[in-house]
Amino acid sequence: MKRFFLTPFLVLFCFAALAQDKSLLELKYEENYTPTYNEVIEMYQLLDKTYPNASLLEKGKTDIGKPLHLFVINSEPVFDPQRIREQGKSVLLINNGIHPGEPAGIDASLQFADDMLRNKNKMQKWLENTVIIIIPAYNIGGLLNRSATNRANQSTPYETGFRGNAKNLDLNRDFTKNDSENAKSFTKIFQEWNPDVFLDTHTTNGSDHQYSVTWIPPFPDYFPPAQEKFLREKMLPQMFEKMKKGEYALTPYVNWMHRDPKKGIQMWQDAPRYSSGFASLFNSYGMMTENHVYKVYSDRVKSCYEFICSLAEFTFENSEGIITSRETGIEELLSAENYPLSYEVDTTKYSTITFKGYEASDEIIDKVTGLPRFGYDRTKPYSHEIRYYDVYNTVEEIQIPEYYILPQGWKEVIERLKLNGIEFYAISKDIFFDVEVDYIDDFGGPPQPYNGHYFHNKVTTHSEIQNLKYYAGDIIIPVRQKKIKYILEILEPKAMDSFFRWNFFDSVLDQREYFSTYGFEENALKYLESHPDFKSKFLEKRNSDPEFAKDHRAQLAYIYNNTEWAEKTCKRYPAAKIFKKFSENELKSF
Repeated sequence: MKRFFLTPFLVLFCFAALAQDKSLLELKYEENYTPTYNEVIEMYQLLDKTYPNASLLEKGKTDIGKPLHLFVINSEPVFDPQRIREQGKSVLLINNGIHPGEPAGIDASLQFADDMLRNKNKMQKWLENTVIIIIPAYNIGGLLNRSATNRANQSTPYETGFRGNAKNLDLNRDFTKNDSENAKSFTKIFQEWNPDVFLDTHTTNGSDHQYSVTWIPPFPDYFPPAQEKFLREKMLPQMFEKMKKGEYALTPYVNWMHRDPKKGIQMWQDAPRYSSGFASLFNSYGMMTENHVYKVYSDRVKSCYEFICSLAEFTFENSEGIITSRETGIEELLSAENYPLSYEVDTTKYSTITFKGYEASDEIIDKVTGLPRFGYDRTKPYSHEIRYYDVYNTVEEIQIPEYYILPQGWKEVIERLKLNGIEFYAISKDIFFDVEVDYIDDFGGPPQPYNGHYFHNKVTTHSEIQNLKYYAGDIIIPVRQKKIKYILEILEPKAMDSFFRWNFFDSVLDQREYFSTYGFEENALKYLESHPDFKSKFLEKRNSDPEFAKDHRAQLAYIYNNTEWAEKTCKRYPAAKIFKKFSENELKSF
């Protein structure tokens, strides 16, 4: 619902609305009630109708068939992202209800939007240099699947939505693979608005402790030096300090190294399949709140609200630094020679934080079974100095190529490149290129599907230089463009959430041609006679290996697999690399 000008009546109405002290919305989180999907949208529609500087937009479809909404709050009735960027404003995106059984962010964002628009506590000053955009409810299918029994580990609010969406996908595992319409619509929003800061609101049932809200911050080691410096010196310490001034103190997400947090916790590494990890692929500062399921619902909502306020204020106070650090970080990536693929926590480096928890015990008596279990004794609270491991080291890295070249047949991959705004050239003629190709040596995964795929969690490769023919319509992808991280993370087969790991290239793992134990005999004999050096090698193996000498098929397989008969395409990863730099004219001439 966009407005292109303000009538005098609307101007007067706007000032009247800003002067009101009472909330327009009827939120009932104090009564352990979270609104239904229809109630959520109706409340944002009311805000849209009341305030000219806010607009509720429909931004694509979801798997349930209903539109994905985006609520935009600006200092003026301008809702075009390009115009807003031209004004030099930063963009804060808040996503809610990705897991509808964790609805605190839905209520908190509604409260925040209402307070912001009526300028409670002079909050509208944050809009001077920042636009705030909110996805009211991301997993609409899950939110509509509402029940009092969806969440076995929580008693409030009384009714909540379901974790899976309309395709029974966990949407917080879908940001790179884009199986859902939700994710495709989200990607369009993300690429259109290019948020500088991104927040996804969640609830956790991990360790029991005294905090109502915990924080998964942007993972500093994912970022180039300028952004890592900004995170460690600005965002992380200031956000903890801001929350300390309010009613709800903040602690890092309790990612324990052992079940007892007293023994230390480590920073959560959010892979690109998750929303916050996906944001980092575009140098956006992506993060999650994890409210604590064992706290009363009103405290979960209020603590999430306080975090959103703190983050909006931080973005306002550091708008220029946020934008500049992102721009510098991208430039640093564009000039880098190598790129890290995997990390491990550095156990020699840690900071010390005060943690308020409960004593952990293996002797808690379960009220249902009467048997001992692991748990936390709430009669024994403590405040203890613990180690926080927030530095990770690179385990493996690759040399950054100048280009990837991909045959046009991999349409699902090319569609996702287009969706994320990746620039590439289509070859206009059949042509040979010298390329480096990866071969998949080994891969492994769980016996059961993971979010609709058989994820390859173990990948080993080796590389070869080959001269391959490509055809008109195949694409060349320049790597050194602004979205370089996304390109490397999804096209490098061993990267954490590559398209290979998510099965987009699995057909190359199949062998298409075979040899017969009797049909191959004549060709094998001809090959040995015409290649005396190989024949000598073959006979030497047969003479030195008695088991090999007795195995008819093993001998034929040796010839088949070690000669030109073997398929060069089997297990050859399709996205080949070119390290030579071409001129613009050369690229256009291919």
